[in-house]
Amino acid sequence: MELHIAAAGENSNSLGSSALQSVDSIEEDIRSFVLKKLERTAQPSGKVREALVAKGFAKEIFEPIIDRFIEVGLIDDYALAKSYVEHSLTRKGKSKTMIARELRDKGLTADAVNEAIATIDADRESDAANAIAEQKIRSLTRFDQAERSKKLAAFLSRKGYASNVVWAAVRHAEATLH
Repeated sequence: MELHIAAAGENSNSLGSSALQSVDSIEEDIRSFVLKKLERTAQPSGKVREALVAKGFAKEIFEPIIDRFIEVGLIDDYALAKSYVEHSLTRKGKSKTMIARELRDKGLTADAVNEAIATIDADRESDAANAIAEQKIRSLTRFDQAERSKKLAAFLSRKGYASNVVWAAVRHAEATLH
């Protein structure tokens, strides 16, 4: 922050005006920085805050600016979380638990994470596990049934699925081979 010290003989209005211009300048720097980050890709509010702290901006100055970006929809943790859930569940086959952890790690708000995760019911998670198990088992056909099941179960466990979901998906995938 630029600091202006009034010289002897300057009135106090001059000092206040310079200080105000400095804050305005800092706020403009923050807005520009955030807009540049958002130009590349949508960002969660937590990551934007981390970047601003790393750049040395004061939280007291940037929090109202972040709030305004959220208010006008330029930063939308809820939309990011929902999109990430859909992608991770349908394309990556990740479990509800793993998705929730990754969303928190990405700096999304707890409310956004909870709302997005609430869209994943047991049936959707089971369907995702079954779909990924069906795909993966094709690459394991060179192994006998016991080894194939063990490898598939380990794969699904690494995706974060609970053991009951894992073994149901393994049985489902095995049934598709026969």
